[in-house]
Amino acid sequence: MTFVGPISYTCIPYSFLTDRILEKCSTLFNNNYGIWANDAPLHSNNALKAGSRVKLGIKCLRELLLFNDHCFLVVAEIRSSDNDQFELIGHAFCTYAKYDPLNGNAVWITQLVVDCSYRRRGVAGTLLYMATNNVEDVVIAGLVSSHPYAIMSLCNACNRIPINLKFIADHAENVIRVCNIPYVSHTQIVGSIFDKQPPLAVDIDQQPISLVNTDFFVDHKELLVILKNISKK
Repeated sequence: MTFVGPISYTCIPYSFLTDRILEKCSTLFNNNYGIWANDAPLHSNNALKAGSRVKLGIKCLRELLLFNDHCFLVVAEIRSSDNDQFELIGHAFCTYAKYDPLNGNAVWITQLVVDCSYRRRGVAGTLLYMATNNVEDVVIAGLVSSHPYAIMSLCNACNRIPINLKFIADHAENVIRVCNIPYVSHTQIVGSIFDKQPPLAVDIDQQPISLVNTDFFVDHKELLVILKNISKK
């Protein structure tokens, strides 16, 4: 199949998110998100197989990412020259809520996925830019991710504002609670910037700076290589 540009981006509100759209998102996630880590079977009574693809079906996407009518989806698609159909190459599930401490709205990215063949082309940054500009009076935006490029893409989407650890320490917990995201709103938030460390962190070199303990045991080998390469630049 041959694809031709340009990439088309669309914001889809909650009420227009059909099972057909979610089926495409599920396929994109299942084929591109990641694999389970070596310790995943240990923490799941062997329900999860190390090295197998992390997968989410339509039902899980609705329950985890479309939990109220403030949720919306931004998609990136490209047209196939073979059949004139649009292929999904990236998506960002998002939500927003009023955030009184900064007198505006908070936007939270609940899931960001880009097809492996289209990474490092600005797709993630454009998805996040559209997400943060789809809501009025946005004063803060965030996401939970271990992927360095996801974090960098959010910074770029927010006018290249540098990461401010004090700002994160002051607002992260409150924003997560306000947005009321099912899979993170009741999790433990730890790290040196919060003056809280996880109970199992014994080596000072392994202590996190900012961590949301989601118990989502995805493999990080590829991400550690990316982080190492970024650190060399």
